Amino acid sequence: MLSISFLICFVLICLFVYYFRFLRHRYQYFHRCGISTPPFRFFFGHLKTLWNCASYHRQLESWTKQYGKIYGIYEGSLPIFVVSDADFLHEVFIKQFSVFHARKPTMLDNIFHDMFFSSGAKWRRQRQVISPTFSAAKLKTMSPLINRCINEFEKKLPRHAEDGEEFNIYFYYKTMTMDVICRCAFGIDTDVQNNPNNIYFRKVSEFFDTSAIDTNILYRSAQLMPIIATILGRLFAVTNKALTVINTRLLPFISPTRQLSEVPITWLVNRVHRIVDQRRKIPILRPDLLNLMLETMNDASEDPRKSINQLTQEEVCGNTFIFMLAGYETTSTSLAYATYELARHPDVLQKLQAEIDQLLLENFDDDDDEEVKKYPDYDIVSQMSYMDMFVTEVLRMYPVANRGIQRQAMDDTVIQGIKIEKGCVVCADVYSLHYDAELWGPEDPYVFCPERHQIKRHPMAYMPFGAGPRQCVGMRFALIEMKILLTRLLRQYTILPGEHMESKFIIQDRTVIAPDEIWIKLIRRNVEGIGVA
Repeated sequence: MLSISFLICFVLICLFVYYFRFLRHRYQYFHRCGISTPPFRFFFGHLKTLWNCASYHRQLESWTKQYGKIYGIYEGSLPIFVVSDADFLHEVFIKQFSVFHARKPTMLDNIFHDMFFSSGAKWRRQRQVISPTFSAAKLKTMSPLINRCINEFEKKLPRHAEDGEEFNIYFYYKTMTMDVICRCAFGIDTDVQNNPNNIYFRKVSEFFDTSAIDTNILYRSAQLMPIIATILGRLFAVTNKALTVINTRLLPFISPTRQLSEVPITWLVNRVHRIVDQRRKIPILRPDLLNLMLETMNDASEDPRKSINQLTQEEVCGNTFIFMLAGYETTSTSLAYATYELARHPDVLQKLQAEIDQLLLENFDDDDDEEVKKYPDYDIVSQMSYMDMFVTEVLRMYPVANRGIQRQAMDDTVIQGIKIEKGCVVCADVYSLHYDAELWGPEDPYVFCPERHQIKRHPMAYMPFGAGPRQCVGMRFALIEMKILLTRLLRQYTILPGEHMESKFIIQDRTVIAPDEIWIKLIRRNVEGIGVA
């Protein structure tokens, strides 16, 4: 017995010594490359700073100002190049995509089977299957689903315009985009706008409000020691699977009213699996993303590696879940920022209204039904050049998903004379990139100016959706949803700043970079000829 204990202790000591020597060598990596790096702590690298800072993206921006457009940080033992040099990023995201085709590794990579966490052939197959679901033809079929959700949104606005009081429009955006993504992603009419206590809405809001994954002890341990991330990921999955089994099979017999608390991400994934199962058993013909993916899905007995035109059930569930998360928070937050800038810039708002009025006059006849005129579709909003510049400027100044724009080197390579070893990660510092005066001048990049997008810029100067082959697959869906809603809103109302708009405009850096609230006032317009009362 003593010999076994001694052997275990000896093995643990050997592992500790090996890891210590590994870290000591690893923490010389950027020094060997001739790359600057901020001060860091042994074992943690820069993670303690990043965990405790008020804003992740502002911390990177601060370091960029101090150490330049290319510098290095360590997340535990993982070397990360933080880059805001557009030419360097063009090599990573475009020219050398075959080397940088994977995202930064996390413990969730082997849990979820969607495009976001996949790489290599698995990612490529899913992308080839899913990309056509976001084609212009498919988006046109989804326009009515989007407009139906905006109908409920519009019902909330007249009373605010009539009483003239300020209100937080961001809450309405959240409930509206939740309804849109649930209808368009997996065909559920959640009606969150009339029932904000809906369980899906509460769970998704909880996920984004608390950043439960980021603060999870297993997730942080995986960041510290990427070498055991796969093991920790499986432990995370097993733990949450056990909670699910206890809640669904054990507690109902012991205490029907009691439930053990599941992390929001697990609760949501479980519900998505149930929805997919139901849709497989009882097919519903409707133009939502889930139906389009189910058309390509394998039978359980079929090997997915033998086909580039099919998805497994796990992949359908994983991608449906990711679409729900991404389509809810990022779009509502971008709409919040757009409304904030419209309230601050009445000249921009008037230009948008003039473009909207003109296009609606050109696309609808006088004898068209007023109800028809209310619903701008894909074709109409795609013609709005100033709207496109406005939305582009909003996303330049407020890129909401900064953390996901990273790529891992899957082989050794050289960029601008810098050797990047296999396993290292390149992180785009999107904020520094979007506010670079050399890329976005001559206008001050800190000034909101949609017209700056009339000038052609460096292809990597603008990265709110990433870049290259792994650019966000749902980008066009998000843009069309934003443009349809803004068209309908500005067709009927003029936006004014509320008394508390600036004081309540507090940006929080959680899973996405979002403001707390957007307080505005609405004034109903009276424009003849376009069906506005």
